[in-house]
Amino acid sequence: MNHVSVKLLGTPSVELNRTKITFPYKKSEALFYYVCTNKKVSREEATAMFWSDTGEETARKNLRDALYKIKSSIHEDIFSSSKSTIEFSDNFSFEIDTDAIMESNAFDLYSGDFLFNFSVKNCYEFEEWLHEKRDFYKDIYIKSVKSKVTELVNTGDFNSIDEYRNILIKNDPYNEKTYRHLMKIYAMSEDYNKAIKLYHELAHVLKKDLGVEPELKTKKAFKYILDLKDAGSLNIDKDYAKLKSKIENLTDFYTIYHEAYPMLSPDTSIWPDSQNIADIESELKNIDTDLTSIDNLDTEYLKIKMEASYLAGRYYVSVGKYEQGVKNIEISIKLSQKLDNLLYLLNNYKQMIYYAIQTDNNNMMREYIEKCLNLLDKKDIIEERGIVLRLKGLYLIKTENYEEAANALNNSISIFSSLNKFGGKHGINISASYNYLGQMHKDLGNNDEAYNYFIKAIQTCIENSVVKGLEIFYSNAGQSLYHLEKYGEAEVYINKSLDFFNKFGAIWGRDMTECYKALLEIKKNNYTEAEKHLKNAYELAKKLNHPKALDLCKHISRMLQK
Repeated sequence: MNHVSVKLLGTPSVELNRTKITFPYKKSEALFYYVCTNKKVSREEATAMFWSDTGEETARKNLRDALYKIKSSIHEDIFSSSKSTIEFSDNFSFEIDTDAIMESNAFDLYSGDFLFNFSVKNCYEFEEWLHEKRDFYKDIYIKSVKSKVTELVNTGDFNSIDEYRNILIKNDPYNEKTYRHLMKIYAMSEDYNKAIKLYHELAHVLKKDLGVEPELKTKKAFKYILDLKDAGSLNIDKDYAKLKSKIENLTDFYTIYHEAYPMLSPDTSIWPDSQNIADIESELKNIDTDLTSIDNLDTEYLKIKMEASYLAGRYYVSVGKYEQGVKNIEISIKLSQKLDNLLYLLNNYKQMIYYAIQTDNNNMMREYIEKCLNLLDKKDIIEERGIVLRLKGLYLIKTENYEEAANALNNSISIFSSLNKFGGKHGINISASYNYLGQMHKDLGNNDEAYNYFIKAIQTCIENSVVKGLEIFYSNAGQSLYHLEKYGEAEVYINKSLDFFNKFGAIWGRDMTECYKALLEIKKNNYTEAEKHLKNAYELAKKLNHPKALDLCKHISRMLQK
C-alpha cells in the first residue's frame, strides 16, 4: 500500500513513500491541504472555497484542473471515485500530523503554526479558514504549555519553568493574566527578582507597543511580590487555614480506618462512621479543587500541597489505585525536598515501602528503607527509627535473612517498649513487630512458634486498649492454627478478623483472610460458602495486585474443581 506523509504544522510538506512531493501551483496545493484537514469535501464546498469569484462553470473547470494537478503530482489514484465528494482513496495510508495532536501531547508534536508562511493570493475564503485553523491548533498548543507549567508547579520543579514561560509570552505578548500567573509562580519559588524583572518587561512592552500601563491587578501583584521580598514570609490567610483544617481532619479519619498500624492513644474510643470513610476520595478531590483555585502561590501553598499529596498517596495506595497513589507520593516527595521537610520526606518514603510490600517488590523496599535510614542519620527521631527497623525486619524476612530479621524486630520492640512507658500509645508498634516475628516463624514452618507471637501481638493490643491492627493479628493467628490442623479454633480467629475488617472498612490483608475462610468452608464441605469467600479474596487480591494472595486463590480454585 502506498503511504502518504503530510506535515501541516510548521512549513508544510508532503511525501509519497518517503519521496518529497511538489505542487505546480498554490491552489491545487491548498486544496490538497484542505482535504487532508477535512477528510471529505463536497465539490460545491471546494468551488466556493477557492473559486467564489468566478462563474459556476469556470469554477467547476478550475476544480477539475486542480484535482488533475494533485493526481499528477502524487498519484493518479489518490482520490476515491466519488463524483460528488473529494476524499482520499482507501488504497492509500495517510499519516497527517494534525490528526494526532491533542492537549496532552501538543507540546511535543507542535512544530510551528498551521501551514506556516503558506497563503493563496486573492482567495479570501481560504485565508479566513487558514487563520481559524492556525488559531485552533495554536490554542491547543498553548493549553498544553500551560498544563506543563502547572505540572512543574505541582511537583516543585521551578527550575524548568523558564522554557515554557518564554513560549507563553512569545505567543501572547500582551496577555497580563499570563504575566501575573508567571510572576506568582516565581514568587512561590522565592525567586522574587525574576518576578520583578518580568513585571518590568511587561510594563516596557505595553508602553512601547500600545502606549498603556499594566492593569491595576498586575500592579497589585507586583506590589505584593515586593512586600514578599521585603518581609521574606507570608501570613496564612483564611483559605489556607480552612484547607489545613480540612486536611488534618481527613488525615485523622484516614489514619484510624486505613492505616494497618496507626499510632493511637490508649483512650481512643470514638470512631468515624462509615459515611465519613466513604467520602474520603470525594474530599480529596475537593481539596485538590480548592488548591487549584488558590491565586496566591507561595511557600505556605507548597506546604499544603505537600500534605494533601501525601494524604492522597496514602489513600490511593491503600485501596489499590497504585498509579494514582505513587504519582501523589512522588509529588509530595519533591515538595518535601524543596521545603527541606525531613519528616514528610520520611513519611513519603515509608509509603513507598508499604507500596513495595503490597506488590512484593523487594528491591524497591530495600531502596526506600535505606533512604529512611539515611535521613534518620541526619536527624534521629527515635520512634521513626523503631518503625523503620520493623520494616527492615520484614524485608529481611522476605529475603530469608532470618537471624538479622529477628535482631531488627527485637530492636524495634525494645525502642517502643521504652517509649510506651511514657505515653502508652506505642502498643500497636510493639504488636506489629511481634506479628512480623510470627510471620517469620510461619514462613519457616514453625506454626506453633508463629501462633505464640501472633497471640503476643493480640494481647499487647488488648493491654494497651488498641483495636486497630487486630484484624491482621487475628487473621494470622487463625492461619497458623489452620496449618496446625486446629480448624475449629482457626475459624474462631478468622471470623473475629473478618468482623474487624468489616468494622474498619479496611482491605489490606483481607484477601488472605477470605482465602483461609474459604479453606475452612471446604473442610466443612460448604462449597457454596467457600466459593463466595474465594470470589471476595480474588477481587481484593487482583485489586491490590497481591501475588501471594493471587497464588493462594488459584490453589483454592483448583481444590474446588476436584
